[in-house]
Amino acid sequence: MNRSTATHNHFSFSARELPTKLLEHIQAGETGYWQHQFDRLGDREPNFYWNVGIANGQILYSGNRCWSAQMLLRVTERYVPRTRSSVKMQIEVLRQKVKEEKFSSAQLFAMMKQSNIITETQLVEALRTKVLSDLDLYLLMGGGSAKFIQEDIEHQLPVNGFSPIELLDEAEQRQLQWTQLRQQVPSMKLCPILDREAMEKANLPDSQQQRIEKMVQSDKSLNSIAEGMAKDNLEVAQMFAKLARIGLVRFQPHQKHTTATVMVIDDSPVLLSQFNQWVSALGYLVTTCQDAKQAIGAIKQIKPSIIFIDINMPEISGFELVKQIRQQPDLRAIPLTILTGEQKLSNKWRAEWSGCEFLTKPLTSAGIGDFQVQLEELIPRLLNPATAKVKVPTT
Repeated sequence: MNRSTATHNHFSFSARELPTKLLEHIQAGETGYWQHQFDRLGDREPNFYWNVGIANGQILYSGNRCWSAQMLLRVTERYVPRTRSSVKMQIEVLRQKVKEEKFSSAQLFAMMKQSNIITETQLVEALRTKVLSDLDLYLLMGGGSAKFIQEDIEHQLPVNGFSPIELLDEAEQRQLQWTQLRQQVPSMKLCPILDREAMEKANLPDSQQQRIEKMVQSDKSLNSIAEGMAKDNLEVAQMFAKLARIGLVRFQPHQKHTTATVMVIDDSPVLLSQFNQWVSALGYLVTTCQDAKQAIGAIKQIKPSIIFIDINMPEISGFELVKQIRQQPDLRAIPLTILTGEQKLSNKWRAEWSGCEFLTKPLTSAGIGDFQVQLEELIPRLLNPATAKVKVPTT
C-alpha cells in the first residue's frame, strides 16, 4: 500500500521510497533542513530526527542534530584520522572553549584552520563520509514522515554541497557492498579475534602483521575499531572481510547479550540457518525448531527469552501455535513475534490482536539488511521494554 502524501514542506514515505521522495524535495532548491521521523522508532524515540541540511539543490550535511560548532567538532573527530594523534590535545582545548563560550561553527572552523587542525578539503571529505554513513542506516529504517525547517545554513558550512543524485547512487552501491560483505561480516557489533596459528603460517612481513595486530584490539567491536581509526564503517568492514576470507581473523559476539536465548520456529531449514547466523551475530544465543508439533515441549525445556514463529507451517499454523503458547501459564509471558513472507495487512492486524510483534522475512538478498536492522532494534526492546532504546548515531 502506498502511503505517500506530500506538500511543499511535508511528505510521508513508505519503506524504500525515501530516496525518491528526498531527491524530489531537495531539488526544489530550498535552504534549510528536511527533518525525518521514522514509524519504527514510534513512542520510544519521539524526539529523534534525522536532519538533512540542503541548499541550492545540494546536500550540505546530515545528522541527528542540526549543524553547530559542537557538530563540527564531532564530525572532525569521527572522520579525520589525525585527530587521534598529532592534534588530539588541541581538539580537547577547543572542546572546552566551545563549552565555555558561544562560538558559531564558522568561527570555530576558522580557529581550527588557523591552528592547522583541519583543512577545508578534509572537512569536505569528512562531511561527505558522514552523509553516506547516515544513508547506510536511514535508508533501511522504513517508513515515516518528513517536514521542512527553513534556515539559512548555506553560510554556516564551508562547503558548496554534494550532488544528491551522486550521493544516492553511491548509497545504493554501498548497500550492495554491505549485502556482499554480510557473509564474512554479519554485524559491525562483532568483535574480531586473531587466529595466531594462521598468522604464523601466513608468514606475513613484520610491518603487516603488526598493523593487523594493532587493529584487532581486545574486546572491541568493529564499530569501535572504525571509530578508533576515524574510518568509514564500510571501509573497515571490507578490510576485516578480507582478513576473514584468508582465515586470519574470526568473529565473536560481545559477551553482554549471551544470557538471552532467542528461539525461532520455522519449517524452512534455510530460514533457520540464516536466522541463526543473523541473531548470533548480534550476541544472543539461538535455538531453532523445525517441527511446530514439537515446539511446546521444546519451549518448556529451553525457556527462551523471545520466540519468533513462522505463520505458514504444515499441520499447525503460526497463529495456532501462538494460541497454544498463551494457554500455558508458565509460557504465556514470553514475548512472541510472528514471521511471514506475506506482506498482508490482515496478518499484521491478527498478530497485533494476538499480542505479538510482526516481522516480514527478507524475500531477496537486498532485503536482508533491512531485516537485520529490525532484528537489532526489536530484540532489546522485547527483552527489556521499559528501558530499551533504539541506538542511533550521535554525530
